[in-house]
Parts: sequence; C-alpha cells; structure tokens
Amino acid sequence: MSNSIMKVKILARAELFLAYIHLQRAITQSAYFLVAVVFVLLGLGMSNYAAFYAISSSQGPAVAALWVALIDIAVAAALVLFARKAGPKDSEEKLAREIRDLADAELNRDIEQVKEEISQIVADMHSIGDTFSSFSGAATNLLAPFLGLVVKKPK
Repeated sequence: MSNSIMKVKILARAELFLAYIHLQRAITQSAYFLVAVVFVLLGLGMSNYAAFYAISSSQGPAVAALWVALIDIAVAAALVLFARKAGPKDSEEKLAREIRDLADAELNRDIEQVKEEISQIVADMHSIGDTFSSFSGAATNLLAPFLGLVVKKPK
C-alpha cells in the first residue's frame, strides 16, 4: 500500500514540477512577446509618420493624414475579421467535449464494475463462511457419536 502511495506522490510532484516549468516558459515567452509588441507599435508609428510625410508633400497635410488614417482603419478591420475566425473551431471543441464525456462514462462504468465485483467477492466470502459453519456443525453432529464409541470414559 505504501508503495502505491509513494508512486502517487511521485506522480503528483512530477506533474506539479511540469506545470511549474510550463508556467516559467509561458512567462518568459510572454515577456519577449510584449517587448516585440512594443517594437511593432513603434514601427507602425514610424511607418505612419513616414507615409504621412511622403503623401503630404504631394497632396497636403490634411489629405495625407486622411489617407494614413484610412489605411490604419482598413488594417485594423482586416485584423478584427481575422481574429474572429482565429483559434480552434467549434467542431473541435465539441469533439473534445464528446471524448471527455465518453472517457468519463467509461471510467464510471469501470468503477461500477469494480464495485459489483467487490460486492460479489464479499457475498462469496459470506457464503463460504456460512458453508463452513454448517459443515463444521454437521461434522460435529456426525462425529460426536463415533467419538463417543471410540473413546470411553475411564471409571
């Protein structure tokens, strides 16, 4: 029993350590991603600034600002449309839920089967005990007269 408990403890510690490693990796990657986002925003701002000055020399500052704003809005709209369709599909989530529910049902069925087998073992043990009791009682009833004949009381 203690061997099984030790195995469960080792498994739990290993899972905890793996979760800790995944957390550290996620934090590190998120920090680098945040720095990358800052540089992308700086680059986007500078490209807007450059586009504004490139267009304003031929069309004027008001029209240049309008063109840069329209381009930014178009890029933002495309990103929003892309973001709405990004990620796992609903069918994948539905499939994952079905698999989880199936595994849960199978596990519950296995647990019920083990419970039934344990109940059957207990019933069999009681039956063996009852049979042994009745056998020992019958043996005593059969052997008592025979032993009485064989063994005589001293006078």
